[in-house]
Amino acid sequence: MKQINDLMPLATLEDLRTFCQDYARKDKKFNKELTKFLNERFIEDEDSAADFIARLEDAFGEEKNIGDRWHSYYVTDWDEVYSVSTDVLKDARRLLDMGNASAALQIAMRMFELTDTEDLNYVDEDDGDWWLTDTLENYGKLLVESIAADSVPQEEKDEVIDKLKKMVKSEIWNFGYCDMSRLLQEASAASQSDDAMLRLLDEMISKPGLYDSDRAEYALRKIGILERNGRADEAKKAIKQYLYLPEVRKSEVGKAVERKNYTEAVRLIKDGQKIAVDNNRNTREWKELELDVYRRTNDKAKQIELCRELFVLDRGSMDYYYELKKLIDAKEWKAFLAKLLSETDMQAWYSSCIEADIYVEEQDSERLFALLMDAKHHTLDMFDKYAHYLKSTHSDELLAEYISMVKDYATRNMGAKHYSRIRQAMEAMLKLNNGKAAAHQLAERFRDVYRRRPSLMAEISKF
Repeated sequence: MKQINDLMPLATLEDLRTFCQDYARKDKKFNKELTKFLNERFIEDEDSAADFIARLEDAFGEEKNIGDRWHSYYVTDWDEVYSVSTDVLKDARRLLDMGNASAALQIAMRMFELTDTEDLNYVDEDDGDWWLTDTLENYGKLLVESIAADSVPQEEKDEVIDKLKKMVKSEIWNFGYCDMSRLLQEASAASQSDDAMLRLLDEMISKPGLYDSDRAEYALRKIGILERNGRADEAKKAIKQYLYLPEVRKSEVGKAVERKNYTEAVRLIKDGQKIAVDNNRNTREWKELELDVYRRTNDKAKQIELCRELFVLDRGSMDYYYELKKLIDAKEWKAFLAKLLSETDMQAWYSSCIEADIYVEEQDSERLFALLMDAKHHTLDMFDKYAHYLKSTHSDELLAEYISMVKDYATRNMGAKHYSRIRQAMEAMLKLNNGKAAAHQLAERFRDVYRRRPSLMAEISKF
């Protein structure tokens, strides 16, 4: 019989795991000793993370040649990095779940350090690092959960925070695979005192070249911490300091609405609109917030005023059309709508437009017909979408236009996708009175003129 030293090299890791698990179920002494060994190895040992980190480091060190027979061009082997980092993430998550948060934290931190290096050969998503953003997001979640654990010494937590701070300042992270500033905030909030977090936020707010959106995010976190700790005066001072930022002002509007202090909410909104105008910014969001306040207070006159302004600003909007129709007296509605449409530079697309949708809702066949006949909207797509609404009033005129447009389209276009488009238009003609006869007549003409276009003949065979 062969000895264990000869047989062991043939065994796979899965073979050994299966044997250990099965034997541990049968033998209590072996179960106890194996459990003790694994606890010492992975839970109690300060170096529990070492082997996992080594696997990550080896993977990031792997390169592959993507050159040709004349040139050697080595880049990071992203397939290897993906495979190993995914497996190590699962192992680190198990360590955290079993109580070794320190090891999980070390592994997560090392993953970020390995991607924060100038020596790493980054490539575009077609070459393999398309998954890196999601993977780093998951490692970030692991880091935040781990650093929050009470079992991790504060000294170790502080060390990780210092490393993250340096990475935030690193130009390398401009590759954009991970929002390091957000990760730093979340890790700090999970591991640092409120005072330490406030100092960090002040440091980040004062960072040169910071976008207003980022500054607002930091300011809101600062205000939240101050308010949560009952430091009302400091919170008010911070609010006053950063109220010029739209996100901070909107937050205060929300608080005022919650308190049902609608007068204060409107004042904040009006000032926000003025700041937007002074800085050549869009006022739409402020008007929407103001409209929401008037809905809550049932101020009908103000609702009508704001809905009208937003309808014009949006170049037409079915949402505001419906709201206005509910607010305006039925006897005044037609005149109000006519004036509103005359004041609005209506938005239109190649295949639809808000104005046509409104005429459909209003069952105004004459204006819808005039719109379709207007050169701006005189397209097959518009006819396909709206002509059937005029079936009972304008079928003859629309069929004549359909035939003219489809004939012109066939003259100017060849190819399978264009023949399919011709068939679609002829199918739309069937929705009109006498449409079947008109489509058949048009098909007969095409069979005579374009008999050498078999693909077209196949498309119109049903007519």
